[in-house]
Amino acid sequence: MKYETTRFGDLDVKESETLHFPVGLYGFEQERDFIRLPFDPNVESPMEWMQSLKTPELAFVVTDPFLYVPEYSVKLTEDEKKHILYEPSHTLLTRAIVTIPQNYLEMTANLVAPVVINLDTKTARQIVLTSMEYDTRHHLLSEEIREGKVTQ
Repeated sequence: MKYETTRFGDLDVKESETLHFPVGLYGFEQERDFIRLPFDPNVESPMEWMQSLKTPELAFVVTDPFLYVPEYSVKLTEDEKKHILYEPSHTLLTRAIVTIPQNYLEMTANLVAPVVINLDTKTARQIVLTSMEYDTRHHLLSEEIREGKVTQ
């Protein structure tokens, strides 16, 4: 199916590539279908886009939180597992929504409300972790890099 986007132009999206969020995202409850796209198809990047298939101008930058916090932990409740149609043989993918301010060195990721994607069913849900060990604005670059203390 063809979808119009403001950032990527017209996209031809297969149903098998569509991520479905039965309850939408927090603050975007009406946004139910997304596609994952490379951040830049010509450059290897830990970032990717999650483009809405309903709203052409809505796209989120997401990343793998385990790249930045190796001990990161997401434990799904039984209800959350049901929402993403999870079975023990399925593969789950976790992504954190990234905020990139004008000074990109200050970019952060929301580790409190990750997106969990069931790759087998293409069903996803944004969950809220109740432990207090993570932050909604976790800096992705070290303080040394952000403050320019790293020399090359």
